[in-house]
Parts: sequence; structure tokens; C-alpha cells
Amino acid sequence: MKTILITGATSFIGLNLINYLLNDYKVIAVVRPNSEKISLLPASDNLSIFELEMKDYYRLPSLIKESIHSIAHLSWMGTRGIDRNNIELQEQNFKYSISTLHSAAKLNAKIFMSAGSQAEYGLQNEIISENTVPKPATAYGKSKLKFYEYGIEFCKNNNIKFVEPRFFSLYGAGDYEGTLIMSMLAKMLKNEPCELTDCTQKWNFLNIKDAVTGIKILLENEQVKSGTYNFASNDTRELKSFLLEMKNITNSKSKLNFGVLPHNDSGKYGINPDITKLLNTGWQHKISFEDGIRDILYKRNI
Repeated sequence: MKTILITGATSFIGLNLINYLLNDYKVIAVVRPNSEKISLLPASDNLSIFELEMKDYYRLPSLIKESIHSIAHLSWMGTRGIDRNNIELQEQNFKYSISTLHSAAKLNAKIFMSAGSQAEYGLQNEIISENTVPKPATAYGKSKLKFYEYGIEFCKNNNIKFVEPRFFSLYGAGDYEGTLIMSMLAKMLKNEPCELTDCTQKWNFLNIKDAVTGIKILLENEQVKSGTYNFASNDTRELKSFLLEMKNITNSKSKLNFGVLPHNDSGKYGINPDITKLLNTGWQHKISFEDGIRDILYKRNI
């Protein structure tokens, strides 16, 4: 059984990925010391846990004695709010991620997967493919892109496959409560009014369960080449349509006040991702938006 090392193991992606991989892999979960989320990791003989700060990832080769097939690097600080423009913090992410890459080389890993972000593309009003010229507008997006560019070259020189799933808008049970979907669901379930922008921009949501099946393909399919892969669903439409569907699913009496909030300083930008490259790996989008929302509601009630 192959071993995969996962940093950021208690993140939204990390927890879902570990649960999905444990039947087929031994997993080494790297988490922050004294993390409150350690208890969320599943109990399994195939799972081992290392508590390590991101700045100490350079120590991984001295701590791990077994053969590592691949590394899924999910750790990244300051992914929300004003920290996305914290230049010092994002530069630390870049620096510590480089040390993770060097650890991967010392551990003789065959594959290094880095969690990418739509923020690397920046503000785009056209269909976004992997060939779209990146124009990151935040320190977060700039550091993510800089790490991708460094990583793809480093791994080429060290005989490691470097893959980056570039995530657009993931959602699902267990997600951060401050996201649009989770926060609006909470209001709809209480029949509270929802204050929104006009929500006429194109948008796309991918369920976390579909995302982790795609990650597994990137790690296993030998035909997959190094590079970026857009991770999104095949359901792109007006953001307003998703919110109206949520209201219908919840049978909510909430009033959706479209247009009462202004768009942020960047203006009105949407997302319209091209996922042809991911589809060509054999991956399929299976979970409809309705089924994904119903799963969140079900998990809230158990």
C-alpha cells in the first residue's frame, strides 16, 4: 500500500481527502500542534499524525522513515479576508512551501500536489482555461502563482511530477460557515432576509466530494502530466440562480434582497471556468448542486 503525506490535513479539503483515500493508501497527516481539529481526523490503522508548524516542514525528512509516494500540500495561511493581501504572511507561505518541496525531494516522492486557487487567474470576465494569462490581484493569488512557477521547475529538475488542482468555488458539508453558501443557508433555514449584490455574474460551484475524486485521479493516473488543472463543475450560470435554488430546496420564506449590497472595490467579476483538461483525465462531475445542498442539510441534522 502506497503512502501519501498530506499537509493541512484538518482543512476542509484535507479532511475530505483523507476520508476518501484511507481505503487505498496509508496516510501521514501533518497538522498544527495542538490543533482543535485533530479530533475530526478518522480513526484508522492506515493513518498516522504528525504535529508540525508550517515553518518546520523542512524537518519532515528526519521525522519520516517510510517511503513516500506522493505529497498533497494543502497548508496555506491567510486564505480569507484581509489576510489575502497580507504580503508578509503570503511570502511566508511561499517560503515554507518551498521547504516542503525540498522535503519531498529528500523523501524521494514521485508526485507533489499543490492546492491552487482561482485567485491565481485574478479578475477575468472571459472563459478561464489553463492557458488564460494569470493576472492575480491579491497577495494570496500572487504567492500561489509564484509557488506554482517555482514548483513546476523544481520538480522537473528533480524528477517529480508536479500537479496543481486550481480550485474555483468548492462547497459541501463541513465547510467554513462564513462562505456565501453556508451563511445564506443558515439565514434561509431561519427564514431571515438575505442581503445580496445583484448576483448577475456567472458563477460555478464544485462539491468537495467531486473535488477529492479529481485529486485522486491526479495522484494515480499515469497519463496525467505535470501542470495545472481547473477544478470546477460543468454547471456555470448566474449566481442568482444558485441562491434561488437554495431557497427552493430549503422551502425558506426568506426574502432575497438582490441589489441592496454593492460589489466590492474590484467591481463585478464572475467565474466561467473551462474544465476540458480535467475531463480528459477521466474525471466526471457527478454531484448536482441540488444534491450537494441536500447533503449539507442532511449532515446538519445528524
